Parts: sequence; C-alpha cells; structure tokens
Amino acid sequence: MKKYIIISLGILLLLTTTIVAQQTDSLAIHKIKGKEYYIHVVSKGESLYAIHKKYEVPIDIIKSENSGVNDGLSIGEKIFIPVSKYQEEPSHPNGNLIQHKVLAKQTLYSIAKIYNVSVKEIIAVNPDMSEKIEEDQFINIPVKQIKQVNNKKDTNTLIKPSGWKVHQVKKGETLYSLSKLYEVSIDSIKVINNGLAEGLKVDEKIFIPIKQNRTGHFQLHKDTLSATLQEILQQAFDSTEKNHFTIALMLPFYVEQNKEITENIGALQDKNVYPKSRFAIEFYNGFLFALDSISTVGKSFEVLVYDTNGDDSLRILKLLKQIEGKPLDLIIGPLYQSNYEVIAQYGKRNHIPVVSPVKQPNKLLLGNEMAFKAIPSQANVVECISTLLVDSFKTANIIALEHANSSEKSLIESLIKAYKNKMLLNVDDTLAFTPINKLKMDRNFADLVVKLSPTKNNVIFVPSSKQAYITDLFSYLTSTLNRREYENYTVTLIGLEEWLTYENIELTSFDLLNVYLPVHSYINYDDSITANVINKFVVEREFYPSTVSLLGFDMAYYFGTCLMNYGTIINPVINNSYNHNGISMNFNFRKTGIESGFENQSSFLIHYHNLELVRVY
Repeated sequence: MKKYIIISLGILLLLTTTIVAQQTDSLAIHKIKGKEYYIHVVSKGESLYAIHKKYEVPIDIIKSENSGVNDGLSIGEKIFIPVSKYQEEPSHPNGNLIQHKVLAKQTLYSIAKIYNVSVKEIIAVNPDMSEKIEEDQFINIPVKQIKQVNNKKDTNTLIKPSGWKVHQVKKGETLYSLSKLYEVSIDSIKVINNGLAEGLKVDEKIFIPIKQNRTGHFQLHKDTLSATLQEILQQAFDSTEKNHFTIALMLPFYVEQNKEITENIGALQDKNVYPKSRFAIEFYNGFLFALDSISTVGKSFEVLVYDTNGDDSLRILKLLKQIEGKPLDLIIGPLYQSNYEVIAQYGKRNHIPVVSPVKQPNKLLLGNEMAFKAIPSQANVVECISTLLVDSFKTANIIALEHANSSEKSLIESLIKAYKNKMLLNVDDTLAFTPINKLKMDRNFADLVVKLSPTKNNVIFVPSSKQAYITDLFSYLTSTLNRREYENYTVTLIGLEEWLTYENIELTSFDLLNVYLPVHSYINYDDSITANVINKFVVEREFYPSTVSLLGFDMAYYFGTCLMNYGTIINPVINNSYNHNGISMNFNFRKTGIESGFENQSSFLIHYHNLELVRVY
C-alpha cells in the first residue's frame, strides 16, 4: 500500500490480507490439510451439474468432499473442488451446445421457445431422447443461433498491459504450474487472458502478470463537469489549500469474532470468516484500493477504522466519544438505520458529511444537510420504468398488478403519473400511447390471464418484493405460456431489484418472461476500463474483487476525488453538478429539500435476454 494512506486499526491489516483471501474467486487454489482445492461460491441458478461441468470433476467426487450438497445448494455456499486428475478437456469442443435441466411441466415445445430453436433441432442433438421428457432430465440445446452475436468477438484478443511477460506454453504446463513458476495467482493469469475458457494449448502465447510498483491513477469514465463549472469550483475551493484528508469508516468488522483468524493465518484453512463481517471487509478492501490509486505525494488520506460490531447502540455511543473532536472530512457508515441516524446527527452538529453505503429510508435525510444516501430509493425506479414504457412499450398492453400486502404498491400511482407526463411531452403522438391498466390481485392469477392480449406484448409491472407472491406469479405465468393455446402470447415482466435474490426461481423463467429490473448496481465486465481496474486489483490484492469490493472502490474514488479537487463534498453546487460513472454504480447526487440531505438518483435498468443480463439504461 502506498505511504500516502494511514490505517488506524492495525489488526485490520492482517484481517483484510488473510480473511479476504478466503473469498478469492474459484480459480484460485487453496491448500487445506495438505490437499489442493478450488473454492467455488454458488451463484443464482447454479446446479451441482453445472459446477461439475465447469471444473470437469465427477459429481460423486464433489459430493464426497462436500457432504452438505445432498441437501441442495444455496446462493453464497462454498463448495470445495479437488484439484486433481479428474480435470479433463471440455466435452463439447465446438462450443455450440449447452445443457438444460428440464423443469416441472416443461415440454420440448416450451424449451424450444425459450432458446429460440426448433423442436427438431433439439431432437437432432439428442439422438437417444424421446419426445417425452422428464423433470430433472438434462438435454442438449443447440445455441449457435443464440450466441452468434457474442461469437463475433475475437476470444483470443488479449489485454496487454505494459511490463507484463509473454509466456509460450510448453507441453505438460498447467495454470497451477505457471502460477508457481511466476509466483502469481491463477486468478490473475486467467483475468489477463480473457478467462482461458479452453484451457492452455501447447505453443500458445499468454500474458503473465509480473508484480511491480503501483502506477498511480486509474483512467476511469470521464466525470460530467463542464469546463466553466470546473473553473468556478476551483476558484471557490482552493485545491492547494488542503493536502491531507481524514475519513472514518464505521462498519461491522466484528474483530473479536474474527480474532482467531487474525492471530493465526493457518486458521483460515479450517475456519470461515464471521459471515456478518463480510460486507465490511470486502468494502474496506475496495475502498483502500481506490484511495491508494488516486493518492499522490501532494494529496494523501488517513483512514480511521471503527468496528461497530453490528447493531450495537451502546458501542455507537462509545465510538462517538472516540471521534469527538477529530478533524474528519467524511464518515462512511454505519450500516444499521438506528446507528446511522445517531452518527448523521453528529455529522450535522459538526458539519461532517455522513454517507450510507446501503439502503436507507429517505426520512433520514430530512432536515440534515450532512446526510448522504449512496443507494437510490425505490421511488427513483419510477423514472427508469416510465422511460422504458415510453421508449419501447407505449403501444403494448400495459398492466400494473397491485398486491394488497405489498409495501411498494404506491409505486403504481407514481408510475402512472410519470408515464402520463412523458406522454404529454409527445403532444403530436399522444394517440399512439396506451394507458396503464391497474389490476388489484392477490393470488388469483387466472384473472390476470383473462386480461392478456394474444396480439400485443403484455407488459406487466409488479411492484412487490414479497417472495412467495412473486414465486407463485412466475410459476403460473410460466406454466400458462407453455400451454399450446398460449404459444403466440408474449409477456414482459417489470419488477424490483429484490427479485435477483430469489433462489427458487429458475433463470430460464426470468428469460421466458422477458424480465426487466431497475437496479442500483451493474458491472459490465466487457468494458475495458472495468477490466483494467479488476486486473490491477487481482494482481495487487491477489483475489478477485466482489461486488461489495467494487462498491467500496467506487465510493472511495468518487468522494476521494471530490475532496482532492475541491476540498469538500458538501457544497450544493458540487453535489448537484459533479456526476461520476463508476465501475459498479453511477453517482448523481441531488438535494432532497432546502435543509435536507442528498440522495444518489442514478440507477440502471437491466433485461434478461438469452439467459444473459443486458443493460438497457
């Protein structure tokens, strides 16, 4: 780490360099009790079969190493994959097949519709299969048509950073042997060579990251600040006046609960990091990585780390006494609403901005100009969705489902109002718009099907985060569309970000129902700037950054740059005009009232298409 950053809590140095190493991407090799493993973290929609195919390790071997998998997989669960002779070459050399697990009530016809292929094409690549398929059966799907756009990319194109070694693969060499030879992680080799999806080939030339001194600033997306405003701000705030900034991180590190790990690195082989501390540790790593990237000889940061130990009000009062009188420029956290409110009031009294990195209700911003919300509220999704309706679905059959028990049902009236306002802006084309039909419905989804049009796209907005309700809706619509009498019907669902966390809804159902979701975070891994940041993170930290790490990176980059350039982040001119596009989220802060705080109003809209997430806005 550069000498320009001071860390106040020494124990976290060991905590972050060892604990987070445990969360490395599944490509890193871990030695546990003398045996080498990959550690795979289960993501949404993954099955044991998919993991078996990824690593080419027999399912029975995976089961023998992970007794708990017999009870099913959970998102975030760690699966230990032995690094051994079981790994073989991919079984589909042409790359034009994927395997689909048949769901309840699915037919060949419905599956063909999902993947945009014909039943005959599916039968052609499954010669031993009859037209009668069974639940949980795996069948081959030809995906050449689906993937033809992506296949136009040159998969052999390498990112070639300066100062990194080119290695020509020799017979018998593996990623593991190369990682040992060059003393770098397998992670870093794979990232720099676009994943090496087909493995190593003899005489193939690949790049090897060589550790070197840090080169300073990243070239991120250009901030939206006009030259005139830039000049005004620089005159108003002399950037040379202050060259040292102090930031307090108040997060639940649970240092005591992680004590055994911090005192004994070997304990990592047998113990997991305390689960409730993961957010803090991952965020902390990304935060420091960004500050280290932007700091210079003339501009430096001091990071004061405070362990809130969760939702502990007494501890917060003790921490208040510790920070009393310290010349803080910024406070990040705490996470829990009641604790954040206490610290935000302290910030108000002492003119120190306090930023929440997680979702908080807007009422915490009332009457406090020092309060900042980095995560947009659900009310902000209305703007995204109304724009989508006007741009893409203005002539569709638009339905808004009102669930009586949903706390988000008020979004319907907000959407109708925003949609009408956008219609009025198109005075010459008002007749081309169809109205939004509100439909009150609990679980009698048969009434919804009656409202569907066979000739129009049926766009259904469902502002509910009730998992049971959404699961039943998905199940009903999926089974309905798989019936022959509804084969020509098209349905598009628009929902909420919380749907991404529902483990019991298959990815294929999201795809079949053309789901759109407004989200506060989106990472484009194909973006060259994103790849550059991740590459450097992997090389310097030796583990792959999580989404929380990238959130920490983005927040540190945005607020750190603000402090360096203008000496403050609290002036309304800056916060109303200084926008920034980060790696995982964008920043567009707006004041919520004359004497109230600031809310980030930037969000994304994503769409499930061909089993992939695509950004729309």
